Amino acid sequence: MILDLAGSARLAPYLQEADGDDERACELYLWVTDLAGALFSTIAFVEVGLRNSMDRKLRVWNDQQGPEYRMDWALGKGAAPLLYDLVTHKSLAVAQNFAREQSRLRPKTHPRRLAAVTHDDVVSHFMFGTWVYLIKPRVWNQPQQCQQLWQECLSDAFPYADPSDLGRERLADQLDRVRKLRNRVAHHENLLSVDIRWRLRDMLGILALIDPKLPDLAMQGNRVRSLVRADPRRSW
Repeated sequence: MILDLAGSARLAPYLQEADGDDERACELYLWVTDLAGALFSTIAFVEVGLRNSMDRKLRVWNDQQGPEYRMDWALGKGAAPLLYDLVTHKSLAVAQNFAREQSRLRPKTHPRRLAAVTHDDVVSHFMFGTWVYLIKPRVWNQPQQCQQLWQECLSDAFPYADPSDLGRERLADQLDRVRKLRNRVAHHENLLSVDIRWRLRDMLGILALIDPKLPDLAMQGNRVRSLVRADPRRSW
């Protein structure tokens, strides 16, 4: 049954980990699926907290870049050049299109059906990587731009981080590891070789740089640590 559900290619790593034992492979697959759900709820705290903290500072910064720019930087072409280059035209266009489509597809009874798209609508449709790449350069010619935006704006979004460029680089590495984990979880890839304890440490560390109270909030009812302890491989 598990083979019909997962398919041979997806199940192969589990069978390999279980030395070809079908029952153990099934047990491992179910455990990873449960773990992925718990991880995604933790990732949600990081993604929403990151988005809101960064956007609050970006709105103020963008408004200060000149009379042609405004706080609603995600609408139209309202982002100042530095921010526009780092977000990229493609990411802005995709998020704006998704926001417009969401407005159109709302049920007829929805109070915001066909409502004009707002800045918050667009911001909520940015991919996690869009935020990461405002801090971690995605191409060879962007380090100076990331450094400038960090110094002028985004270090304030992480008031408990080291405001130096070294602090930015450490945060960038944490964010990129969480981005990769998020993608694995979102695409239902196996987590067999992922050091979950360290990725949880990354996520809680990022939240603590925004507000030291956030890690405790994120861990209320969180099952990641208990699931790590329940790894079936520990009893084989």
